[in-house]
Amino acid sequence: MTTTSTSTADANAAFDQHREEVYAWAYRILGRHHDALDVVQDVCLRWLRNRPAGGADSPRGWLRRVTMNRAVDLIRSRKSAPRALSSASELSARAQGDALETMELRATIAAALDRLSEMQRSVLIAKVYDGLTFAEIAADHQLAVPTVKTHYLRAVSATRDRLRAESRL
Repeated sequence: MTTTSTSTADANAAFDQHREEVYAWAYRILGRHHDALDVVQDVCLRWLRNRPAGGADSPRGWLRRVTMNRAVDLIRSRKSAPRALSSASELSARAQGDALETMELRATIAAALDRLSEMQRSVLIAKVYDGLTFAEIAADHQLAVPTVKTHYLRAVSATRDRLRAESRL
């Protein structure tokens, strides 16, 4: 087996190890199965083309950051091109209202996440959605624990401020 094919096999194995997490991260932000699958596919292709060389980041940390960025990008693109809701015969007026409210909430959260730095967004998602400890996040990102805590606190503060501003409008 050549070095290139060994490297590709290793990359495939590393992605397969985290595939379910990639889907879960995307689904938490997007709330739609097919959108999450689209993000997983895109992240997989990016992983195969651009995976970190020499272990600069852990695979999990790299995959989380890219997944969150792609999910936020997808919401941003959908927000600029609104979709039509299903007809009234398919959904009741209340269900349409709930669906619209959920879409608006996801868009608001995505907009708040979009304003964060890539590292702040990744740390916040790892802590809030994945329930990781600061030490686990630090290991994933190859950072010191106090640095991770600083990113987390700044992310929480910025997200809180953004959501408060949105609720006043």
